[in-house]
Amino acid sequence: MLPAVHAVTPFATALARHISPEGCQLVIESSLLEKGLRLVMAMSGFARVTGTVRWVVGDRVGFAFDAPIAGEFMQAMKLGPHGPGLELYRA
Repeated sequence: MLPAVHAVTPFATALARHISPEGCQLVIESSLLEKGLRLVMAMSGFARVTGTVRWVVGDRVGFAFDAPIAGEFMQAMKLGPHGPGLELYRA
């Protein structure tokens, strides 16, 4: 079952960096993210992923996934600005 998304529009959008099955660094365009915030990450063509913001420094955010992500999702995230964008919603 997919996690619920409470909003129609994303809370923030991001590009992923330093991706591993357990988490990643996000470059965000919003300063509204804070440590401990629960988020749902959505990317076109993939199941939603939930996780928690672990740290925030400027426009960079450490994001830990609730469960390890699949290799296909990791590969799609690595496409960066040329691939599908990451949309973040409050969990």
